[in-house]
Amino acid sequence: MGPDQPQVKAAGVGLPRWPAGWHDMLQYHFFFEDMFVQARVFLTPSLEEHSLWIFDHATEKLVELENCNERLKQSEGSHLELSGPRLQILDGPGGGHVSMGKDINIEFKNKNVFSWLPAGQSSDAVIHRPDLELSMTYGGRTRLGRGYSKRYFGHYGPHWGYRFIQSSWLGGDKFLWTADATFRLGDGEAKYNYFKLLDKSGELTQADSRDTYQQDSEAFAMIDGKRFVASVTPLGEWLHDYKGGDTNSRMQLRYCRIRLDCGDAAPLEGYALNERCFGVLG
Repeated sequence: MGPDQPQVKAAGVGLPRWPAGWHDMLQYHFFFEDMFVQARVFLTPSLEEHSLWIFDHATEKLVELENCNERLKQSEGSHLELSGPRLQILDGPGGGHVSMGKDINIEFKNKNVFSWLPAGQSSDAVIHRPDLELSMTYGGRTRLGRGYSKRYFGHYGPHWGYRFIQSSWLGGDKFLWTADATFRLGDGEAKYNYFKLLDKSGELTQADSRDTYQQDSEAFAMIDGKRFVASVTPLGEWLHDYKGGDTNSRMQLRYCRIRLDCGDAAPLEGYALNERCFGVLG
């Protein structure tokens, strides 16, 4: 049940409680017409941190609203429900919310849910939700949008590195997520590549894992004899070192313009998050 054989999951199932593994990461990418919001919780045996930042198209600036190394508290409930000094996350059956008091509140509903075993994992499947339906209250306005969430947990270190491009705002009705990764380098090394393109009808176009890879600002795939190229142009950057104990990993998140060339078809354009992380977990 690897990336070449994704399993469709019920949209009404909530996320598992936190934490669930040696390394655990939860992330959200929220796309709106004039704004982007990223929220993330990152855990290793030696640290736990959470963050939230926005990119505003009007100002063309990235603003960090939260970056905290205090551990979030899981409720007694059966699904994920986290609370911190400011950040609150509920991800239960069918959807949930991400909020920071009265400053910002984002409600989301699940649509399509895909799951598979990442390379090197024998039991803990990753959970991808590429087309969340969103409603955000921020700055005295309510905005509607589309979003993405990923949750994975397991043993991915100590040495690792990956590149990831994701868009829920592509050509009006497409959703892209693609990765090029290596986990546990030199210690049961696991190579991990995928390229997934979903349309609003729920139809999934995907490359075989051996037929996709990434360069600095591009992702490539061959699907049914057609060449797909996703090219990103950065607009803003969030750079952070997860550093403590045996963990030392640098994460670079770039909010970007994206262009997807799809063989002979007309190119698709929109916005994306380009995520890169390399280093050590422990």
